[in-house]
Amino acid sequence: MRQLLTAGLFLGICLLTSDFVSAQAPDINLLIIELDSENEEKQALAAHQLGELGPVSKTAVPALIRVVKGGSVSSRSEAIIALGKIGPAAAPAVPELTKLLRSNSVILKFNALQALRLIGPASRPAAKQMAPLLDSNNSYIKVAAAWALWSVDPENKENQNQVIKALLSSLEVSINEVSSDAAVALSEIGEPAVKPLLAALKKEHSADHHSECGKICDVLAQMGVRGETAIPTLLKVLNSEDQNLVWHAAHALGSINAKPEEVVPALTKLLSSSSPIVRAQAAIAIGDFGAEAKSAVPELIKLLSDSDLNVKLDAASALGEIGPNASAAVPQLAAAMQAGPTSLTLTSASALASIGEASVSSLNEMLIKDSRLKLLAIHVLGEIGASSKAAIPELVKLTKSSDADIRETAIISLGEMGPAAISVEPELLKILEDSTGKTRNTAVYALSKIGSKKVLPLIKKYAESTTEDERFRTVCAWALLRANPTDPATVKAALPGLIKVLADENPLLRREAANAISLSGPLAKSATPNLTQALKMEQNQGVVFELITALAEIGPPAASAIPLITPYVSSDNPMLRVAATYALARFGKLANSAVPILEKELAKNSKDENAITLWALTKIDPSPQRAKTAAPAMTELVTEHPNPDARLEAAISLGEFGINTPEIITALKTATKDKDLNVKKAAEAALKKLGS
Repeated sequence: MRQLLTAGLFLGICLLTSDFVSAQAPDINLLIIELDSENEEKQALAAHQLGELGPVSKTAVPALIRVVKGGSVSSRSEAIIALGKIGPAAAPAVPELTKLLRSNSVILKFNALQALRLIGPASRPAAKQMAPLLDSNNSYIKVAAAWALWSVDPENKENQNQVIKALLSSLEVSINEVSSDAAVALSEIGEPAVKPLLAALKKEHSADHHSECGKICDVLAQMGVRGETAIPTLLKVLNSEDQNLVWHAAHALGSINAKPEEVVPALTKLLSSSSPIVRAQAAIAIGDFGAEAKSAVPELIKLLSDSDLNVKLDAASALGEIGPNASAAVPQLAAAMQAGPTSLTLTSASALASIGEASVSSLNEMLIKDSRLKLLAIHVLGEIGASSKAAIPELVKLTKSSDADIRETAIISLGEMGPAAISVEPELLKILEDSTGKTRNTAVYALSKIGSKKVLPLIKKYAESTTEDERFRTVCAWALLRANPTDPATVKAALPGLIKVLADENPLLRREAANAISLSGPLAKSATPNLTQALKMEQNQGVVFELITALAEIGPPAASAIPLITPYVSSDNPMLRVAATYALARFGKLANSAVPILEKELAKNSKDENAITLWALTKIDPSPQRAKTAAPAMTELVTEHPNPDARLEAAISLGEFGINTPEIITALKTATKDKDLNVKKAAEAALKKLGS
């Protein structure tokens, strides 16, 4: 669900109000020197820091190998862990790590297994040394060996049954770290493990071993859609008298997120359970189905008046996940937002933002009646964006408020509406000319976002002035870049200020800076080191999305960021998965190291995401075999995807594939009638390439 940019009711969101924050990355060369130190503590600390830097520390691999060979136990352990965190680039360490599998040190052996797993397929030569460890009496080693063996050689059917057997037995171990790792490993194995898991679930369920059943349900939940064949069994488990087990089964059904026509009605029945834990989890699971859970809206609305606060929160969150299809809940969500407590206020506000246009009337009413939640309501209207245009008159009034937070948030929210708020251009221009400080900054922001052309001469003058403060000149440079992102002189002038903003403490500013840089594409290649460093440090997912997008738009000159971007292909956030996949496609053959991970994702994600992944694989590896595999998905994408950019890329790809089938020709001919001019032209060009 879309997240509010504020973390609390009165958190400041004024533009460019904080001091710049700088973040210096450790010097890798200095850390490499420290690895040769005779001081064991310094050596161990250097290895640890290199590990924290991850793939960008690949130049340290030879030095880390030296430590593995001859350092103290603590230094060797940290070096082994660092090699694992560096990942595939640490492949030269495989022989030395393999030797450790015969070590008498449990710690070194365990860390070596984890490192070999993270290095990936390049560790396959170690498989013969891993297999005997499946029979280890040490549960930590047993699970680590099974997980590593599967990860480095997943196609080996001979080992498959033994690996799954070892992991299943480890689920029952009372040590949390062991059972947790076994669960994650089984979830990664995916479909091959489902049948054995279901057999174990049925056996444990018939024996009333509810705790064991719950652990198996959790593994199926981690599998996501790959556990779809478990749905019939999980639906039966929902009838258990053990409410805790019902909770686990509901969680699994929501996470698997398939067959909504069967699962949503079954989960909806649980909303009237006598157990608040079950009601809450059922709401969460229903929310996982998004718009497809529309039928549950009436029952979820009832839970907004539940006696248990957690149930209220999860019901509100689920309604937000359902989005516009939950518009019937707006009055109750607005009431819950105003009733509180704060956690319910914020969750309900977020849900209203996700529902969108249907929420505007209730939010606008809060402005008219001068609600105590007026500031939050203003912000939510901005989150809704262009669909909030009915609230423009009230927001314009609030731009004259004596309360700085109200005034500046109203200006920002008008900007978030984009061109739909162009009618307020005269008022915003007057604010820009008459105000100072933060209010003036927000006026520039809003004018840029609504697409004002009249403001450009004015902000150009401000950006070039030596008498204006640095922050105001930076926001003016940002606005000029948004207006003319392909002008080299504008890019050159704006980049230094925007690069500074990438380290600002305000996530809205970091997001907008990255977004502006992305508009300039390869012209912004000098910002690559700063974008990469920002991505390494960033926690806010909205900012991460923009940073990855900026690196993607720069393209091959930003290929040094590939190791940092690749892990996001497996993110829990679908937005980040798509952004990372797109970025790797933009890097082309330079992203070849990411192919195994992309292929692995094909078994985990939705049909639409898989189409994007297949497209990306053809850009990285433009072989006839890749084209043949991707062609059916591209054929469907070119006519059915709602995003014109996706249809455009599909049309281009079909032309490049050179595969001439009746289905492809028909799809491309349909695409020549697309509403988007670029898609039409691409489809026509593709047909020409295919001789049709």
